[in-house]
Amino acid sequence: MTTCDLHQKKIISIARSCVGSSFRHQGRDPANGLDCIGLIVYVAKAIGLTGFDHKDYKKIPEKFAISRQAIAAGFMACPRNDLTAGHILILKFGKYLEHAAIISDRGIIHACEKYGKVVEHGLDDVWRSRITSVHAFPSKLISQSLSLKNTGMI
Repeated sequence: MTTCDLHQKKIISIARSCVGSSFRHQGRDPANGLDCIGLIVYVAKAIGLTGFDHKDYKKIPEKFAISRQAIAAGFMACPRNDLTAGHILILKFGKYLEHAAIISDRGIIHACEKYGKVVEHGLDDVWRSRITSVHAFPSKLISQSLSLKNTGMI
C-alpha cells in the first residue's frame, strides 16, 4: 500500500466519521454542523492542511464560486472520469448552483441541506450527471504535512 493509498483511506475515514452530523451553512465542526465546504475543510484540517478556508460565501453562492476556490486553494484538477476515492467532486444543480462532495469507496460523502445532515450514498447516474469537475487534495501540502507529522513537528 502506498502513502497515497493510506492518505486516501484517512480522508475517507475522517469524512465518514462526520456522517450523521447536522447540516449548518458555513459550519466547520461536526459537533455543531457542517455544510459541503465545511466537511472538506474539516477533513483537510484533520490531515494537517490549513490556510484556505473562506466563510465569506452566501447560502446560494455566485456562479462557479466553489470551483474557483478549489483551484485557488491548490486542489488539483483531475479528469472528470477520475473518480478516485478521496478526491473532491464539484457537482452542479440547476443552472449554476455548485455543491461539493468527497468520493468514497462506496460513492460520495457530503453535507446536504436537503437531508439535513452529512450523508454517504452511492454515485448513481443522476449524481454522475451533475459532476462538473474532480479535484485532488493538494499533494504538495499533503506531502509536507505527512513529513511534519512523521517527524513529530505537528
